[in-house]
Amino acid sequence: MSRRKNNVIIFTVIFTSIILVFSCKTTSLFDYKNPYPNMETVYYGDSHAYVFRNNASDKLLIILESIGWESTLGIQTNEGWPIVGVGGLLLPVLSDSHSIVILEKLKRQSGKNYYEDMEDRANYTAGNLIDCYVESINGYLAENTFSSVVIAGFSEGACLLPLVYERINDKDRVKALVSMGYGGFSMYESYNTWSLRQNTLPEEKMNFQYIMEIYKPGDDDYPDSYTEDVLGMTYRWFNSFIHIKPFEYYSNINIPVLFIHGEYDSNVPAESTAYIQENLPEKPFSYKYFPWEHAPKEKDDIIVFRKELVEWIMEIDKQPDL
Repeated sequence: MSRRKNNVIIFTVIFTSIILVFSCKTTSLFDYKNPYPNMETVYYGDSHAYVFRNNASDKLLIILESIGWESTLGIQTNEGWPIVGVGGLLLPVLSDSHSIVILEKLKRQSGKNYYEDMEDRANYTAGNLIDCYVESINGYLAENTFSSVVIAGFSEGACLLPLVYERINDKDRVKALVSMGYGGFSMYESYNTWSLRQNTLPEEKMNFQYIMEIYKPGDDDYPDSYTEDVLGMTYRWFNSFIHIKPFEYYSNINIPVLFIHGEYDSNVPAESTAYIQENLPEKPFSYKYFPWEHAPKEKDDIIVFRKELVEWIMEIDKQPDL
């Protein structure tokens, strides 16, 4: 396989993965050897998801994970799991009170990396992810009954969250949404925000401007290569994500939504979430801004993130149905 590296700097600037790599000193946040105990895999058509069932609870959390070439669970080696998804961090603090479902990307398998897989590269698009997630959610909710269902999206998953919610069959069964590391801007608008900032580094501006030139609004003659990388992802991936504007979907959502954003996020600017806060003030939305970047990385910050998220979900669970 041959892939040409573009002459701009190769790094993901809009969706730095929330999948976190932990050193030994932070593995107390989860079980490094087995972060996903008692896992079931359920299949629906071309889609599947990982289920962590709590038979004593009628509450459910569904997770749409972030960007990456790995399984949404992370990476598994002979030694354990050096990389885990957000679900691996939330299981220790929510599995006693909730069943948890982590949605997998199209045809990926637990713990594996797909960067060199040509079929996966060809299929890794926003449209395929949405179809896959909706199929799994519809299938699982059709087979199970819960008093409270919360769907949480992280980074890439947060971008797609309102689009997925729009298409699921039983919206009235979903009590709330959680969006972390995204907001209302399209990716193109986020690039534009960064390109206009005086403190943006010249090499970063070059990257933003390069993508903005390719994907100008109104120009649908986009490159469709999945063998070439640009800014860490394929042109086909960018083609499918670049003009998705979550704000257009949140304007039609009337259930509680918690937005979490890092004040120093250098991938998706915090203005993306503030845009929703300023323009949809009548909605039952909540906003929390924290002094970290795209995702909490330090152990203390992750503990705060988990605490705030769990407390909010617990309060939502107590609320009567709308």
